[in-house]
Amino acid sequence: MEDRELRKEARRRRTKFASALASIVLGAMMVGVGFVVGNARTGDDATGWGFLAGVGLGVALGGAILAWILRPGAHGWRVETEPLKRDRLQAQRVRQLWIFPIVTLIFLIQSTLAVQDILAGEGSFGDFASASLPVIYAWVVASITMGWDHQTRVNRRFLDDELTGVLRARAVSAAFVVLMLGSTIAFVLGLWRSELAIAAMPFVLSAAGATAGIRFAWLDREFGKDG
Repeated sequence: MEDRELRKEARRRRTKFASALASIVLGAMMVGVGFVVGNARTGDDATGWGFLAGVGLGVALGGAILAWILRPGAHGWRVETEPLKRDRLQAQRVRQLWIFPIVTLIFLIQSTLAVQDILAGEGSFGDFASASLPVIYAWVVASITMGWDHQTRVNRRFLDDELTGVLRARAVSAAFVVLMLGSTIAFVLGLWRSELAIAAMPFVLSAAGATAGIRFAWLDREFGKDG
């Protein structure tokens, strides 16, 4: 990079780093307020504050990942060649595909309680929002795996190659099997008790999304060993 480009990129990284730190603080505050206030409440009020804590966890986690990538001590980007940039972006994608499925499965606990309230006719806005969280994160994982996310679209020449196509096909195939199997189980449960089919769907969608992400990350690791 030329000096002018280096200074410009350094300013952008500092701004993004500050934003990432602010996200961590904001997310931590949301988690703290959600737990402290939610513990003193019951019913719908407690669910709403629990949703706030769940969203805060996601915000803080995303900020922490971004802050680590943009940390002041990281200087590799200054002399980053195209192969190095490709390796960095692909490693970042793999980290996301390990972390986001775990977050999805964590939110399933909160979602299960919310779905129970909704099926009992006692659901509030917080319950509907909480029930949606693992499904939203499952879509995020699927989008990263399929290359639909913003980072892949912007850096397609670094993140879309022949190997990525092979890994993506295998990951999606595994997720499809999980989705079909899970949907079949939910269908059978629905024939017995319809509410069980609804309660099972967040698990099915989360499992399918997590399978796609984790399978892709695992295969990338295995191919990396072979290389």
